[in-house]
Amino acid sequence: MGTEPGPVAPAPRRPDEMQSGASMPRRPPPPSGLPPRRIGRRPLPIPRRQERRPRPPTAWTAADAAATETTTVDPIVNSEIDPSDEGPDDLRRALLAAAAATVAPGSGHLLLGRRQTGVAILGTFLIGLATLLAVPLAVPRATLVQNVVSSRSLVIGAVVCLLAGLAWIGVIVRTYMIGRPAGLDPGRRAIGALTVCCLCLIIAAPLGYGANLANSQRNLLETLFRGGDGGTPAAEAIAKPRLNILLIGSDAGPDRTGARTDTMMVASIDTRSGRTTLFGLPRNIGYAQFPLGSPMQQRFPRGFHDRADPTSGDYLLNAVYAYGHQFPEVAPRGPTADPGLNLLHQTVSQMLGLQLDYYAEVNMAGFASIIDALGGVVVDVGPERIPIGGISPSGRLVRPDGYIEPGVQLLSGEQALAFARSRTNSTDYARMGRQRCLLQNILAQKSPTDVLSNFRAVAAATTNSVSTNIPQAVLPALVTLAGVDTLTLESLSFDPNLPDPNEPSGRFDTGDPDFPYMRSVVQDAINRDPSRPLATPEPTSSAPTSRTRPGRDGRSAEPPLPSTAEPTSLAASCA
Repeated sequence: MGTEPGPVAPAPRRPDEMQSGASMPRRPPPPSGLPPRRIGRRPLPIPRRQERRPRPPTAWTAADAAATETTTVDPIVNSEIDPSDEGPDDLRRALLAAAAATVAPGSGHLLLGRRQTGVAILGTFLIGLATLLAVPLAVPRATLVQNVVSSRSLVIGAVVCLLAGLAWIGVIVRTYMIGRPAGLDPGRRAIGALTVCCLCLIIAAPLGYGANLANSQRNLLETLFRGGDGGTPAAEAIAKPRLNILLIGSDAGPDRTGARTDTMMVASIDTRSGRTTLFGLPRNIGYAQFPLGSPMQQRFPRGFHDRADPTSGDYLLNAVYAYGHQFPEVAPRGPTADPGLNLLHQTVSQMLGLQLDYYAEVNMAGFASIIDALGGVVVDVGPERIPIGGISPSGRLVRPDGYIEPGVQLLSGEQALAFARSRTNSTDYARMGRQRCLLQNILAQKSPTDVLSNFRAVAAATTNSVSTNIPQAVLPALVTLAGVDTLTLESLSFDPNLPDPNEPSGRFDTGDPDFPYMRSVVQDAINRDPSRPLATPEPTSSAPTSRTRPGRDGRSAEPPLPSTAEPTSLAASCA
């Protein structure tokens, strides 16, 4: 007695389906002949498919570890990079950053994304560069020049160059290390290292040269300007209104026996205005005077002269130096350890009535080396060529070794020395004029830049040929005066071109000088009113080159005398 199956109730709808109005798909009816499953009177609904949940992590396997070791993390972008993907572009980026750091430290860090570090390094560099460029504009030139001749400033400059070079090189290397990709093959690694070394050399070369230059300058100052060898104390000299320096050119060449002072000048410097007067002393001044009561005055009461041989050249002013070496017992004990120099120092001071503060002696052969180191000097030789040599040490005329052609010429060291020393077909006074003009040309043509660009050669030549007792503490004041715009060089030479009203000829007599008149001329020159214009001689070439020629009456034609015994402009006389 079975019952008939009733109709199947529809499955309940989900809420979302009810809202959307979509109907749930019906389960297909069972095959014919199989009754539907029932629980009680109601059929079971078709079960919904549940969502798949993620599986829990499995244990760490060796394969996973091996896969992790084959990947690296880029420190710049924190992304995984396969070493096989690193190519030439990554190395180029590192080298480009290192090159940028060579031009401006810190810019390489900025290219690599290190903004904070890059800005700090680049800012420090720009501040230092701006300071370096502003110092020459803001600091007075006198102060800059003083630092150039200060050992302390030079040491600081050398240390700054070294530290700046090391820091800059460190930034270049660090920039490359940050940008260098990992896993480079040996070939690309060598290329990178070589390129970075070249970039470091670009920085090390100029800064190392600057440090070496500063140190060489310091060594030269400490070697040449030691001081302590007599002379006026530095503190007293700086406070004096006028400094007097004896300039000596010793004529000790390979063709000479002993040393004689062929060139003697006294530079009297006004420490307030820089006005400098050069007093030239001819080598053939006779009867050189010595202080009353000195050993030389007692030996030569009428002056340095030999009655037995009045014409002997061994008793002229240029022989005083050698006499002091021959008889050191008559020379004073100061201001130096050289008896010949001390004796010359004593007699020049007595003749001119000036207290000599310092001396500077230049060996004439070394003078030629200094001129060569500076690249030569341009002079106007004059209308006639000048013989090189032509007079033996005994005074006999010989064939010249060559000639310096007339006109404007660029002279080498040997030619400049011959220009200053030649007496063939000339006079001692013409030679003195050439020497003063050569000095004027050197001062006018050679700037500190010329000295710095050839510093090694100049330093070597100067160290071997120049001696002085000027202390380092006085150098800044002297160099500052040499660089002032108001610097003027005046010249006054005690030769027959100087008028002397006490002489019958009206000219200064070097054979029997009037020493009181010499001292009077010196005082008038250094006390002259600076506002009064200098006597301007008739412009000539660098110096007269030949002897005075006979006039129409057969006598030697003497040059016209100036109206007064006043200093003349050295530049005007050499125009």
